[in-house]
Amino acid sequence: MKKTSLLLLFSFISLFCFSQNASKDTTELSISFKVDQTDSVNRAIIETLKLFLSSKNNSQQENKYWLSADFERYITPYEDIAGIETSKFGKNYYKPSLMEIIPTDNDSRWIVKLAFIGHNNQTSANVIKAIYNIVATDLNGRIIFSKYIDYITKDWKTLSKGSISYKISPYKTISEKAIEKQRTDIVRFCNFFKTKPLLITYYSCRNPKEVFELKGFDYHPMMYADTSGGFAESKNIVISGNNAEYYTHEIAHLYLGNLFPSINMFFNEGFATYTGGSGKYGYEWQRKKLKAFVDKNPDFKFEDHMDVHEWLYFERETPVPYVFSALVCERTLRIYGREKLFELFKSKDENIFSLLQKAGLTKENIGAELRKELQLNPLLWYNSFK
Repeated sequence: MKKTSLLLLFSFISLFCFSQNASKDTTELSISFKVDQTDSVNRAIIETLKLFLSSKNNSQQENKYWLSADFERYITPYEDIAGIETSKFGKNYYKPSLMEIIPTDNDSRWIVKLAFIGHNNQTSANVIKAIYNIVATDLNGRIIFSKYIDYITKDWKTLSKGSISYKISPYKTISEKAIEKQRTDIVRFCNFFKTKPLLITYYSCRNPKEVFELKGFDYHPMMYADTSGGFAESKNIVISGNNAEYYTHEIAHLYLGNLFPSINMFFNEGFATYTGGSGKYGYEWQRKKLKAFVDKNPDFKFEDHMDVHEWLYFERETPVPYVFSALVCERTLRIYGREKLFELFKSKDENIFSLLQKAGLTKENIGAELRKELQLNPLLWYNSFK
């Protein structure tokens, strides 16, 4: 599918002739002049779309306007647009706009292209939050929506290797070396956790832009923010934008989620970074960068940066809180062993300092203890229990 540039999209939206939703439901849906509202199929899609949009944020239960099988396969199939209307300017700031209804090679299936647009009354400017695709299917005379991922990857290469089923972008070359490296780490996970391999579906994309396209987006503000990255999703799915068939960081999240469903996010991101690094670089590389950061910032207070989602990077490559939490995992393994680390993973305590006390760390000593850990040779996780 040809993608229009963001600049052209902004220009195009300025030409939209928006029609007011005549329905009595509470959804404000603008409709482009490009959508033929005299067509009976389009009218059916529009009415179902209004009903879906007005109900999608109400419950975590299955939505009757969405394909039931998607809830089994993906658990929360439209979570990427749940609450997407919300802004600092209000709960319903970004309004849905139907851009196009596009036919496919299946006479009973269409691509529904939605934009979510906010209007600033003070500046009179329109701002796009996202452009999102969903699939509409006529099932026995009833319109049902479903995820875009199956449609966009229908011509992708497939490959099964061990416990992983790969779906590989047609624009990239398969790396057998990366596949073997990933297989090795999965064997290590199974040994470390004393568990069986998870059956994983791995979408191998070239870059984050392609990742977001699989998730349904033609535009999302994060799809151009970095050159690598990806997601671990429900039902053991990895969507990788690293241009490789290897992404141990996200696969670690799958094992942690299955084995320790109540794991604190601090340890979730920490162990994923400890085992798989972050971005394009492995843990040992990131650890060296953290040491350089600490040496450069002797007054840095670890205890003030416990949020792993804090946007704090060193030299644009090292997410300091991620590597900081990875170092806590390494230190715990070095001093106390696997069972203590698993105890921390199992805990439902949401207070991170209460958790850290079980590993001998407090607000008062955490800085000194982690600086001490950085002076030691790295303890690789898969060697920690030999």
